[in-house]
Amino acid sequence: MVSSFIIPLSHCHDLSLVGGKALGLCRLIEAGFPVPPGLCVTTDAYTHHLHGSGFRDQDEWHRIIGLSESDRPSALAGYQSQITRTEISHLITDCLTALQALGHPPAICWAVRSSSTTEDTAHASAAGLYRTHLGRTLAEVECAIKDLWASLWELRVISYLARQGRKTAPRMAVVIQPMVDAQAAGVAYSVHPVTRRRSQVMINAIPGLAAPLVDGTVTPDEYVVEVPAETGKPFQILTRLLARKTDCLRVSNTGLQQASLEEDAQTRSSLTDNQLVVLAQIAKEIERTFGQPADIEWAFDTEQLWILQARPITTIRPTPDLTNDDCEWSRTNFKETLPELPSPLSLSFLEQFMDRYILEHYRRLGCRIPEGLTSVRLLQGRPYLNVTLFHLLVAQLGGDPALNAEQMGGEPLQRPPQVQALGKMTSLRAAWLMLKEMRRVERVGPRVFAEMKGLARTYQRESVLNLSPNELMSELDKLGPWLESREVTFGIAGGVGQCLQILSKVLPGWLGPDWRMLLNAALQGQGTVISAQQILRLAGLTDIAKRDRHTHTILTSASWNPITFRTTLAGTEFLHAFNKYLDDYGHRGVGESDVMSPRLADNPTAILSILRAQVISDAPSQDTVLLRQGNKQVSSLAEIRQRLGWRLDRWAIFLWCYRRLCRFFSLREANRHHLMYYSAAIRALLIRLGERLVEQGLLRQKDDIFFLTIADRTDLMNGNTQDWNAVIAARRAEREQRIAINVPDTVHDWTAVRHRTVTQDHAGEDGALSGIPISIGTVTGSVRLIRSAADWSKVIPGEILVVPVIDPGLAPLFGLAGGLIAEMGGTLSHGAIIAREYGLPAIANVESAMVRLSDGVPVTLDAGSGTIRIGPSQSAKSI
Repeated sequence: MVSSFIIPLSHCHDLSLVGGKALGLCRLIEAGFPVPPGLCVTTDAYTHHLHGSGFRDQDEWHRIIGLSESDRPSALAGYQSQITRTEISHLITDCLTALQALGHPPAICWAVRSSSTTEDTAHASAAGLYRTHLGRTLAEVECAIKDLWASLWELRVISYLARQGRKTAPRMAVVIQPMVDAQAAGVAYSVHPVTRRRSQVMINAIPGLAAPLVDGTVTPDEYVVEVPAETGKPFQILTRLLARKTDCLRVSNTGLQQASLEEDAQTRSSLTDNQLVVLAQIAKEIERTFGQPADIEWAFDTEQLWILQARPITTIRPTPDLTNDDCEWSRTNFKETLPELPSPLSLSFLEQFMDRYILEHYRRLGCRIPEGLTSVRLLQGRPYLNVTLFHLLVAQLGGDPALNAEQMGGEPLQRPPQVQALGKMTSLRAAWLMLKEMRRVERVGPRVFAEMKGLARTYQRESVLNLSPNELMSELDKLGPWLESREVTFGIAGGVGQCLQILSKVLPGWLGPDWRMLLNAALQGQGTVISAQQILRLAGLTDIAKRDRHTHTILTSASWNPITFRTTLAGTEFLHAFNKYLDDYGHRGVGESDVMSPRLADNPTAILSILRAQVISDAPSQDTVLLRQGNKQVSSLAEIRQRLGWRLDRWAIFLWCYRRLCRFFSLREANRHHLMYYSAAIRALLIRLGERLVEQGLLRQKDDIFFLTIADRTDLMNGNTQDWNAVIAARRAEREQRIAINVPDTVHDWTAVRHRTVTQDHAGEDGALSGIPISIGTVTGSVRLIRSAADWSKVIPGEILVVPVIDPGLAPLFGLAGGLIAEMGGTLSHGAIIAREYGLPAIANVESAMVRLSDGVPVTLDAGSGTIRIGPSQSAKSI
């Protein structure tokens, strides 16, 4: 045997002699990784035998590079034919002797792989460029070697290397190893190839050999393993996407065979949790050995893990920054004020609003937002909030991000990101800017709100009827800049958050574990929360109806027809007061942040059905409601004062935060209420624009306008000739399909839900539910599920309403309800503020409440502790 022609893998140190693959395997062997022993037929053997047959590779390289693309195929076919005719019998004799010396059984099969000098290098991997022969007997090794030599002269290889500007011909070495009887095999990436996160190892696996996976002919099981930042911490399996596998490729004494999988194995994970952790650990160790991310082919036999190949990943630049796929997402906040499936128009506005009016403020304060990170993401047409991002922003400013879930709703983060707080000077500047903004919104808020209400009057339907499409577009274009100088959302949220941060730190120690219940009770009956005032207005309307015999008779009549209410109630005090109510609250609605959603004024009969139920049930008067709220507030403040004892400094701190919190709560609801006037102005313009475009034949129906994004609308008006009706029809059809799709409220792993629908087992275990206490009180009643406005008329006074979220548009129902249970929401939800102000016992963030509860089921709701017991109450008392 000529030593430079055939050498053991453990001696493959020279790239020019053994190629990239053999060099990589040698490095793995020297580092102690489990690599099947084998040998390398070197590039010396390649050049010696080719030159002996008259084939001069360097000369032919320059010739083929000089040919045109069209002339290369015929020349290369001649080269490959000459290579396969090359005499190598002496080389094969020495090769077989060396393989037999490895001590394997004579019937074992072999893997014969390429190891070009341009393969698996730090600069270019050439992955998938050359061929591999698996399951070869000793008699088949000669043909396999010649085929790999010839594969260096294929058109795709020449084109690939020519694009890289290579000046000299590459040379081919060949790696020969015994086949591993793989029970499972696949590929591991030491850095996630999509998120580029060093802390995530992606693993693709299939039963049997990995050849079908590498060839792209099967769908593998996909896993993502989170590598702990600290030594000693456990690895976490983030993603487990299992594909259906019907068969697998196995190795036998005669070669490769396809084997069918039994039914239970077809959906079983290809790897155990322990195997995944072992593989992730090995992948990171190989990355450290190579000094850069690695793409690793591996196989588990019945006894251990084997590393078959490792190449540098040359196309991924790892990033220390978070990416959207790293983040956790929640429907919280968005689900509260948008319909289940928002319109394309409102989704496009939402993304602009969040960046322009929320994130931009954080940037001004000096917060760092990782490049490419967004605050909004869509899944099956539903918007999600990036809760990881807001954890990051609050923590940078020195706040406690753990309060985010309690205040906004949703689940706590499973993987809180590492946060670098702002520098001292930047923090001081941020605090000063935040204080300045909070003072500004307190000062200008009332003026801004009055201007928003005036805007709705300016753009009433009667005022826009005669405008042309271009004039309507011009008015819409003005409203964006108009809001720019009047937006106060961020400053108000800052004021609320500041007070709650302080109170959450001091009150547990000052008041005890029930501090939240006491604070919630003290926040009732302020009389300044405009959204809650509409409930009192409805109670006032009920009082009027009870006083007036004519109105009372009409509303309680069995033949009551809400459609004709304006005729039957004409001239009554009730109708006059009802019209005034619609003037003040008719612009509100369920899912009101979407301009496509109907408003209360569009269907006043829904409100009338609630008023009728209140009259029939002898609901409490407006004065009774006010007295009840005031009594709870006074008694709770007295209890707080008593618990604080003689510590006047604590009482002073509490009062300062409490009064400030009340002001900002009031501002927060006033802001939403008046933003809906702004929305009403836009809605009036859009509906009229839709009508005009129908007249021109550009749209089929007026509400098609809501299925165009802001950019689409501009394109259409600028003369873009795209078939907009086809676009809208496709979006409508997609919307209909998505209605039946269930999505999770919280997404901890976006990759998992992107590939398949997440299903959950919602079965109750102990007949109890729990959530976040919103408003104190204990009440027993029957459940009434509220899925849409169509369920409003079914509500019987005293029922416990169960809703997906506490949409502020549900406020009219609060006067009938005995209590409230919401699947999602937090202490700062708009609906939560209304329920608390009104004094309605309420619990939010109750997982799967809409599934685990059904109409008529008796429940006892304890809004002090945040617990709900399913079943009849033993005491049947209501507080």
